[in-house]
Amino acid sequence: MMRIVLASSSPRRRELLTRAGIRFTVVEPPEDGGVPPGVCADLAVQLLARQKAVAVAATLPPGTFVLAADTIVVGPSGPLGKPQTPQRAREMLTELRGRRHTVLTGVCAMQAPERKEALGVSRSAVKMHPFSENDMDTYVASGEPLDRAGAYAIQGGGGDLVEAVAGRVDTVIGLDVPLALRLLAQAGYPEPLPRAPDVSLTPPRPRRPLTPMRSASRV
Repeated sequence: MMRIVLASSSPRRRELLTRAGIRFTVVEPPEDGGVPPGVCADLAVQLLARQKAVAVAATLPPGTFVLAADTIVVGPSGPLGKPQTPQRAREMLTELRGRRHTVLTGVCAMQAPERKEALGVSRSAVKMHPFSENDMDTYVASGEPLDRAGAYAIQGGGGDLVEAVAGRVDTVIGLDVPLALRLLAQAGYPEPLPRAPDVSLTPPRPRRPLTPMRSASRV
């Protein structure tokens, strides 16, 4: 069996691939160097995924296939990174509250060392509840938003702040698995890959259901 390596430090991406029945190992990539200013979000998220794949592929034996991903939350004012501080998390959540925003996940599949590669991007739209200041303060105090793009994790406590999703939920979590499998095949993976089912959220506590919106919000 050809080896698949996930170039990611994200436990969410590992879980998504595991749920799909993919056998893989993990190599954490170095910190990305960022993308040049002026690059549109759709392209930037793919370039960031490719940076991770290239860095990890260079360390692996021939015939290994590397899968990498990056996620960008695009709010009304533009891309939102990880807040790092409670104050910045509140600012981001205030911007998203009661509004729609876009989540982009770029994926790169690459074969080492020839570096035959395939790139793609997945887009979902998310509508947030008009949550209260108290709800926001409670969520920020949990610490979960501080290292999450856009200051929320839909598969965690941030799911309580989400009203609806248009598109794939796994894109919002951090990896569109069907897209990843297609890109692996395009990069030359020679063996049959499992068919990835839709990802269902199975939270540890009751949560408002995610219901489709009529149309996706595009930024």
